[in-house]
Amino acid sequence: MTSGTINAILIHSRDDVVTVIAELREGDQAVFYKNEEIMQVPVAETIPQYHKLALRDITKTEPIRKYGEIIGEATQDIPRGSHVHEQNLDSPK
Repeated sequence: MTSGTINAILIHSRDDVVTVIAELREGDQAVFYKNEEIMQVPVAETIPQYHKLALRDITKTEPIRKYGEIIGEATQDIPRGSHVHEQNLDSPK
């Protein structure tokens, strides 16, 4: 993925994740707007299209925000740039 091409969406400025709009692979950059500034996060592993990528290191049991709201809790440490999904996110029941 070309650096500088928007390929992820940050829904709320407090979010811990972005949603990627194209599959990203290790070594790519997730590129998105935060407010009106273009931000980049290095991708640590393959992130399928429309899945979540961690914007920061998230520790086990820490809440994870999307839409500006807590969507669940980390079930393990999630490094910045990694895939956030059902294997490492416990959603509220």
